[in-house]
Amino acid sequence: MDKKEILKEIEKKFEESKKELMFKTNFEDLEREFLISDGILSLGFVSEDFSKQLCSRIAEHYRDWHGYLNNLLLPNPSYYAGQTESKLFNSEDDRKKIWNLIKNSMKFSSMHSIITLSQDKKLESNFIDESYNSWINVFKPGLVYVMSKVNEGWNKE
Repeated sequence: MDKKEILKEIEKKFEESKKELMFKTNFEDLEREFLISDGILSLGFVSEDFSKQLCSRIAEHYRDWHGYLNNLLLPNPSYYAGQTESKLFNSEDDRKKIWNLIKNSMKFSSMHSIITLSQDKKLESNFIDESYNSWINVFKPGLVYVMSKVNEGWNKE
């Protein structure tokens, strides 16, 4: 399958999944925030169980940030850049903000695991809508705060 065929297949499978699961979030919003097509194109195929592939991509996005955020609270002693960034977040308020983002990412990571184990279609639908809403309203604004502070720190370094 070439790129254009895969992209058409993604849109087709998305619409089928949306109709089956009855989630509300549209493709354009999910694509903009979670880069769904990029993830699928890198794999080179659209899964027959597309909704699971979609959920996996969303969970992966949260998990990627989880690792970075965790390193801000507990930096690796042999990674100097991480130690430097961690020092930017010494206040209790900043550490609490980061911890809340980590909890949020773990909520969706564990929810994704339950979906995989239980095959619960209702939970899958909730996951798609809730993960998007949380990303837009909580997670992404929190990341903007954290990354702005990190960038400011590196500019002063």
